[in-house]
Amino acid sequence: MVDSVTFGPAKPVPLGRASSGKNAEQAGRLTGAGTASAAQSLSLAAVLAQQGPPFDAEKVALLRAAIASGTYKVDLASIANGIIRFSGRNLG
Repeated sequence: MVDSVTFGPAKPVPLGRASSGKNAEQAGRLTGAGTASAAQSLSLAAVLAQQGPPFDAEKVALLRAAIASGTYKVDLASIANGIIRFSGRNLG
């Protein structure tokens, strides 16, 4: 049965009584699995955040040396292409 639509506050539904039968059991299992998966994702995210971004110390040292010696050349076409690729991914 469907309750009529009103503009007043909604009536709370007691937990465990919203639905019954096979669909309710499946929903409960999915919710539990989803919660565990979400917890694992959050845990992984926390570990990755603590580790920080990937870092290539050797490459950074080579770039610093090239900049210091004046031999580093800026590749403007490569930078422009990277900006175009990045902005194309993030437009929509």
